[in-house]
Amino acid sequence: MSLLKNAHALIIGTEYDDDLNTIGDAEDIASILTDPSLAGYPPKNVTLLTGSKADRKGILNAFDALIEKTDESSSVFLYYSGHGGVYTYEETGERVFYFCPYGFGMEPQITIEEAEKVWLKADEVKQKISALKSKRLIFFLDCCHSTGMTFSGFTPGGNTSSKTKKGGAKRKTEKFTKASGLAQKIDNERGISIVASCKEDQESYQIDDRNSVFTSFLLDALKGKHRTDFKDPYIRIMEVSSYLFSAIPPYVKEAAAACDPPLNIAQEPYVNFELYDNFILSQVPKAVQEELVLSNPESATVERAKGPKEVKTIFRETPGANNLLLFIHGFSGEAGDTFGKIPDFLMSDTRMDGWDMKPFGYSQFVTPEMGKDIWAGIGDIDRISEYLCTSVKYKFEKYDRIAIVAHSLGGLIAQRAILDFKEEFRSKVSHIILLCTPSNGIEPEKLNKLWNTKYQEMSSEGHFITNLRKDWQDRFPKLFPFTKLKVAAATDDEFVTPHSCFDPFDKECQVMLSGKHLGAVKPIDESDSCYRLILSSLTESESFENYTNKEEINIALGKYDAVVKKLMPMMDLLDENGLKQLIFALEGLDRREDALKILESHPKANEATDLMGIIGGRYKRAYLRFPTVKDGETAYVYYSIALEKSLANENYEQIYYHAINLAFLSLVVEQDKVEMKKYAQQALDAAEKSGDDLWKIATVAEARMYLGDMEKARVNYGKAAEMAGIREKISIHLNAYAGYTTLMKSNSPQDEFILFLKDHFLA
Repeated sequence: MSLLKNAHALIIGTEYDDDLNTIGDAEDIASILTDPSLAGYPPKNVTLLTGSKADRKGILNAFDALIEKTDESSSVFLYYSGHGGVYTYEETGERVFYFCPYGFGMEPQITIEEAEKVWLKADEVKQKISALKSKRLIFFLDCCHSTGMTFSGFTPGGNTSSKTKKGGAKRKTEKFTKASGLAQKIDNERGISIVASCKEDQESYQIDDRNSVFTSFLLDALKGKHRTDFKDPYIRIMEVSSYLFSAIPPYVKEAAAACDPPLNIAQEPYVNFELYDNFILSQVPKAVQEELVLSNPESATVERAKGPKEVKTIFRETPGANNLLLFIHGFSGEAGDTFGKIPDFLMSDTRMDGWDMKPFGYSQFVTPEMGKDIWAGIGDIDRISEYLCTSVKYKFEKYDRIAIVAHSLGGLIAQRAILDFKEEFRSKVSHIILLCTPSNGIEPEKLNKLWNTKYQEMSSEGHFITNLRKDWQDRFPKLFPFTKLKVAAATDDEFVTPHSCFDPFDKECQVMLSGKHLGAVKPIDESDSCYRLILSSLTESESFENYTNKEEINIALGKYDAVVKKLMPMMDLLDENGLKQLIFALEGLDRREDALKILESHPKANEATDLMGIIGGRYKRAYLRFPTVKDGETAYVYYSIALEKSLANENYEQIYYHAINLAFLSLVVEQDKVEMKKYAQQALDAAEKSGDDLWKIATVAEARMYLGDMEKARVNYGKAAEMAGIREKISIHLNAYAGYTTLMKSNSPQDEFILFLKDHFLA
């Protein structure tokens, strides 16, 4: 078939044990691809690796050869049948997903050092895939045969037999039932299509001694046996993926039910949804064409199926970023362009430095079960929300916090996924912004009037919506765990009413935007209400409002969020150091009320003078934001009690810490320079008896300023700035600026010392 002359394939079947015939799977796939009456790939373009040829070196060399042979117009078919694994390093907790080439596990025992020499890491495969110039690539992953269970010669209504896998290599690995995780680890987020044989916590089964269930159905699809009509004489990625997705689960379910005794098992393929091109995999055989009465096969186009534009799978990705902003689109749009210029505006704003930004959804080649429309079937929402759960667990695992901006039904996907997350992944979600989302469904009367009975599942009285709302209320009965939740309705939305957007959420979460259902999320400029809602929700942090290095700010916020999620559930068990970490993180996230409640109720806070100082600091900062006598006096009382206890214990580090704060409060709150100098000298004397560290140097600088020695104050502030991190710089600047401007009764931005402080602590 000359039309597929630039089609290439790498087929791998790794022999692992006698019970699983992965080689038969690989050989049968290669046979179809090279059959001129079927797929019609040029034989020289198809590489088959089985047995000893499918070792680590052989697979890597085959990838290198494929990289050399292919170009941007090539299509690439990858297939792997064999075992996979997950290894967790005890020292670091790092998880490594890997393939098991020939030679891996042949010995009864193997050390991790030996395994590292022969396994093939998912990251290595991902690098090879990324090196391929072609964007037209599909990877079929028939992996994680963890039990060797077979359905030998199963026919509906018959019995199945099982085989027990022989004892394999003994190694410290998790039981590998994570084909979806392995699939995500090789996904380079450039629009390639990946289809894995089963989902998280499922296993891949054999149908007979020759083929697995997954490969058997894939073979049928490549032969066109799934076809019932002819819209196209060629078999393409999407129809094959859809067929595997729909055909395998009921087959396995029926086979399991027919066993004696019946088995409670399932196998559902994993499919990623972000595809670049719905390209041809094979041609429909002439015999099948004739059977289905193809009237004019020559008239069908053989060019690649093109969408309106190339799929955009990443807006921005930067090394070291630990914050991710996900855009989830509705069913009428595309992940890359639903939100118009919003991603571009955000990327140009320095306050969003340190945030990676990615669209999340599916390409124009994925057709919802009800058709490409504003709405979709509930099955589509469930499938994509499950894909989101898997992505957060594997693809996005490096991020400490994740913010979600979702439009229309994308908001239902986000809510369903958040409910289905395991707690460790739900805790990563920091911000949720739902735009024009029918969270309460569509009123039955309006649904019938506009769409008859087509979308009854979207009814406000339907099973999906009522369950979603009940589950949400049960999960979050009082407070949401997110830093911020915003829900927005559009003034002229022709599909979703404000009631549907707002009713499930409190008033403080609700925002009204101008525009229609689709136009509301496509701003013309940065003054647009939708853009300003997203930006303000993500960037308003009082703790860092004056600091100019926004990337460092956002990285720090991500770390604080991770600390809170880890320590808050075990608050009662924390020691003094753990409690301090939690309080500092809560303060950094502007969750001061939560921090204060803990400090006022936790027994450790009454025992430790530095924790009493934290309480005093909380009131001091409250006073500086909105000066009230109560906050100023409360801060003074806490620091005074803490200083008295520190003097009794001769704890010089605590003495200078509390004394310098009392010097500050004496000046700023009490306007008493005599007391200010007394406490400043006390702080300086105690600091001289303490070891050198950041806070000692900052204390000396502040004390010298209060005592009138500005030159020594400047020198020590300079040293402190070199040692300090973001949070420390902001804290030091807050005290220094407020103290200096009160002393001088001037806050001129041209003042030399004010400029010095700004350059050293806010730049």
